[in-house]
Amino acid sequence: MTRPMDAASPNAAMISVGELFGGVERHLLGMCEWFRRQNKEPLLILFHDNELASQARKLGFKPLILSSRNSFDLSTPRELAGVLKKNKINLVHAHGYRAVVNSALARRHHDFAFVRTVHGLVEPVKPLSLSWFKSNAYNWLEKTASTRTAATVCYVTEDLRQRRMQDDGGRITLTVHNGIDPVSESSFERPDDLEKGVFNFAAVGRVSPVKGLETALLALKELDPALKVVLNIIGTGPSIEPLQAQVSELQLGQRVRFLGFKKNVYDYLAHVDALIMPSRHEGLPYTVLETMSLGTPIIASDVGGMGEVLENGTTALLVDPGDVAGWTGAMENLATDPAKAEALALNGKKLQADNYTLDTMGESYWRVYCEKLEQFLNDD
Repeated sequence: MTRPMDAASPNAAMISVGELFGGVERHLLGMCEWFRRQNKEPLLILFHDNELASQARKLGFKPLILSSRNSFDLSTPRELAGVLKKNKINLVHAHGYRAVVNSALARRHHDFAFVRTVHGLVEPVKPLSLSWFKSNAYNWLEKTASTRTAATVCYVTEDLRQRRMQDDGGRITLTVHNGIDPVSESSFERPDDLEKGVFNFAAVGRVSPVKGLETALLALKELDPALKVVLNIIGTGPSIEPLQAQVSELQLGQRVRFLGFKKNVYDYLAHVDALIMPSRHEGLPYTVLETMSLGTPIIASDVGGMGEVLENGTTALLVDPGDVAGWTGAMENLATDPAKAEALALNGKKLQADNYTLDTMGESYWRVYCEKLEQFLNDD
């Protein structure tokens, strides 16, 4: 095993799978941009050459794609170690179990300080199913890797840290909120498939059971039929077909649109009348921060990072998950009270600009890197 140069300043690599595109991937693009502002060349290492890699290249970054596609390819840690050694990396920041486990194994060939970020809870699966066994195995591997590397584990909300820190195996646990650069709504055109003359709600992101969209549909059914409202579901995922069946059963075909995955999601967030997030749990979704920055009001479940960051009645309307009557009332409130919607939008925009910026997030992680590297070098 080799040690990196004992430099006081971190030379960091960020590692993730890069197979899908969501909050983790937005986080990585943001961190790449923050590094560039500091005149540092970010090293982004991925297992898949998909949407994240494509967007990184468009922004002028050069992600390094590992050759292995198999989660259990035993050659991957050695390949990864070679890349880290070649680039004189002394700190690795990993996202996701595959990145965490392979990074931990790579330390047998090239040692480095280790940081990982936890972005959310694991989605529940049927007990004793194949998915359940796989999920438990992955969690055990990730915890073991964190313990053996004495990792510093960062969480995107304090709620998430309190829920998971006993199970994640890190030596130190910290909360580092997500952050973005402010986004101007004037930069985006109204999509043609947003219906005019109605109040457009939107649900954006992976469409899965944890997102709680069945509650939104039940709430929509209870709204005054005279209200001209439409719910636009933007995204794909395993709950699409069950939700389509529910829409048919509730006879909501005139009020619900399934728009699928959209690369130009900012166009929608800038021009819908409100975002809804009836999730059963969330970390701190980038969609929430982006929607706040774009000046669009939000109705969200009072859970996780949304309940931690947003204030009911001031920066959003917060409703208990699964509370159909509460969701009906909140949706009707925004659809019939333009002044309330505007006040929420303005307050949310200010909250994001004041507290949840890319510079704040990047500076926080840099402090974590510096402290972790110093600890790592002193422990040797």
